[in-house]
Amino acid sequence: MRVLILTEGTYPYYRGGVSTWIHNLIKGLQDVDFYILSLVTNPFVKPLYNLPPNVKKLITVPLWGTIWVEEYSSFPRGRLIRRRSVRSSTGVKDLFVPYFQELLFEMIKGNPSYKRMSEYLYGLWNILREYDYRRAFRERKLWSAIIQLVKEDPLYSAMSLRSFLRILEAIKRMMLILTVEMPEVDVLHSSVASLGGLPAIIEKMDKGCPYLITEHGVYYRERLLELMRSSEDLASKTLWVNIYKSIVGLNYYHADKVLPVCRFNARWEGLFGVSTEKVEVIYNGVDVERFKPLKGLEEEKLIVVVSRIEKLKDTLNLIEALKLVLEEDSEVRCEVYGPIVDKSYYELCLRRIKELGVGDAISFMGPTPRPEMEYNRATLVVLPSLSEGFPYSVIEAMACGKLVIATSVGGVPEALGDCGILVPPRSPRLLADAILKGLRDERLRRELGAKARKRVLRLFTKERFLEDYRRVYVEALSNLKFDTPRL
Repeated sequence: MRVLILTEGTYPYYRGGVSTWIHNLIKGLQDVDFYILSLVTNPFVKPLYNLPPNVKKLITVPLWGTIWVEEYSSFPRGRLIRRRSVRSSTGVKDLFVPYFQELLFEMIKGNPSYKRMSEYLYGLWNILREYDYRRAFRERKLWSAIIQLVKEDPLYSAMSLRSFLRILEAIKRMMLILTVEMPEVDVLHSSVASLGGLPAIIEKMDKGCPYLITEHGVYYRERLLELMRSSEDLASKTLWVNIYKSIVGLNYYHADKVLPVCRFNARWEGLFGVSTEKVEVIYNGVDVERFKPLKGLEEEKLIVVVSRIEKLKDTLNLIEALKLVLEEDSEVRCEVYGPIVDKSYYELCLRRIKELGVGDAISFMGPTPRPEMEYNRATLVVLPSLSEGFPYSVIEAMACGKLVIATSVGGVPEALGDCGILVPPRSPRLLADAILKGLRDERLRRELGAKARKRVLRLFTKERFLEDYRRVYVEALSNLKFDTPRL
């Protein structure tokens, strides 16, 4: 069986829950041949994971930092795709411009027809198999058509020129993925319902391959949260919302099965009209022999956080809560393990730490290769996020028998059940109170930690996780449950 995993800003170049999920899936299903298509921001990234031997090919697509499609690292020299020049502009004017204009119209209007979007996307893909991408987007008629489309809308026409040009460049870069040469596979499996799934949609329309989506964080919800906190004008925000909505909805429209990591995600998918018959929740699973209680490691009054440093992980929430904790117990320490994903946000955190005077109590430790050791060193484990899917850090800490204090977001309540302490997001006072309660009550820590370990053994083991995905792959390959019509 050959499975293509499509990723966006994750495996194998970035660490985090999605990358952990992909790596565990590939390592666990050793009899499956995996291919990886990884969308990244630039061509200068380096793998952070050693690819298992059953990974047969890694295709890396940088959306920025390249000019020619042939610069992709997945295209070996001497075997580049040679496309006809559109210097005469006849082909691009007659074919490319109309398809692109209609696709963009569907994306930005707010209530897209996914059937028409599919037709235009498929048409563009066919055109870009023959014509050169770079020259196609230099066609003056194309940009004139786009400008006219925006001018005719009373809201979008109010955008600043700077915002408009930035959005146009982003859309142009999105279309790069239509030039990717896909490997021959049996099953398509995207790790997110977003831009990274478009090559799978085209492959399904062209060859009838079954398409699966695993939702971790809800992509559309997280983009909305980012836009709410951005300084974009209303017109730009509205346009981006409609673009995100159209791309996400198109993924759901073509998916044969949607596999959210928690029921919370399934509710969001329902808002897009995804039928319940199409949805199956498969929880993440952990290696309970690796993540287990280890005696003699626990340190007194130590808070451990395993999380990337970025806005959605809300490290500022933790910092502000820590200030309140220290006012009542000056001996508390906090160690944060995880990569710095958003440097400007990290700098904001450092400034806030200095303002609050808590620099001696909190340390950013960077990524750790042995998270099980850090969990076991902790008095308790905290997750202060604004948004989550079904975080590995929670179930790993639970497997280690630790009391987890986390914000009630995404699938966190489903993971913790009644085995930890939940607080609302963006509530430093309530988070601080929960931390103080956990630090002061050793009996509570021991009871809830033991209960958490039992919950993981019952629901969130690696073996159960792998069995579920093996079954879904076999069903997809044998077409037992899925209908995969071609366009």
